[in-house]
Amino acid sequence: MNTLKQLIQYHDLSQQEMKSFVDLMMDEQADVSLKVAHLVALSMKGETSDELSNLSQSLIETTYKERPYLEDSICVCGTGGDHSGSFNISTTASFVVAAAGLKVLKHGNKSITSKTGSIDILSALNIQTTPIKDATEKVNATNLAFLSATETYPIMKTVQPVRKSIPTPTTFNLLGPMIHPYHLDYQVMGVYDETKLKIIAEAIYKLGRKRAIIVHGAGGMDEATLSGDNIIYEVSQDEGIKHYTVNAEDYGLQSAPNESLKGGTPEENKVITLDILTGQDHGPKRDVVVLNAALALYAGQKVDSIKEGITLAESLIDEKHALNILEAVGGKVYDNIG
Repeated sequence: MNTLKQLIQYHDLSQQEMKSFVDLMMDEQADVSLKVAHLVALSMKGETSDELSNLSQSLIETTYKERPYLEDSICVCGTGGDHSGSFNISTTASFVVAAAGLKVLKHGNKSITSKTGSIDILSALNIQTTPIKDATEKVNATNLAFLSATETYPIMKTVQPVRKSIPTPTTFNLLGPMIHPYHLDYQVMGVYDETKLKIIAEAIYKLGRKRAIIVHGAGGMDEATLSGDNIIYEVSQDEGIKHYTVNAEDYGLQSAPNESLKGGTPEENKVITLDILTGQDHGPKRDVVVLNAALALYAGQKVDSIKEGITLAESLIDEKHALNILEAVGGKVYDNIG
């Protein structure tokens, strides 16, 4: 039975069938309409965790036969697609997480559904992305390297015409954080679609992360927020998968609506990030960075609890350690900041 017929009949794809699916998607000579049919059929059927992990692994192998490994490596990023218009929360949190000593390999992209993607704000901050061949050296020197998804997976450009011709989210909207070019120890992955949390957590487990946090933010964001209960799936190779909620108020952080996290242009988001890291902003934008950094510090085993992670994240900002990381990777800070 061919792959498309399998999907149309709502049959799950085996590992080999998923490899055939990926081969089709990456074939520049294949008919775009055939690719669209396969991708729509998979999305309509609904992905299993095996399909997601096999799809991720097959996509990784299109570019990396052997992925690099770095002890204590972590990525903090989301799927995007929440249309919240928030500032660059995970990018800002990455400076904090790196200041704690974890090796942050932040995988990001230019804006797709918002005004400012992670690559856009980096440009405004005068921070360059790091080629994959130089990433280990960079992160060993500074604890932080930013990787551009279009540079790490140039072959994915062949999928862009397919995705653009489909007006609704597809399986590929979930894959960006899952196909990290490094074999990560740790990960925090934000997911815009609450219904996908469980299968993504199971797929991340199968991909071998030592520990990970999969989060769907209150109010439908792909990062933890301050507006209510954030849904968490905690992944551990030792303990399996746990499911619970995290509310910022339970940890002494202020409750705030998601509208208070709005960003804007790359220049506007740069100012937001710098205001947080230089200590000028003590409002909800700082608190949401603290919360997301705390989840990463907990996932990365730098602290034993989220509460301890919040205390550590606050001190790393207050004592300018996070700001020092920004400067170490080439970021420009206001001239009037002492």
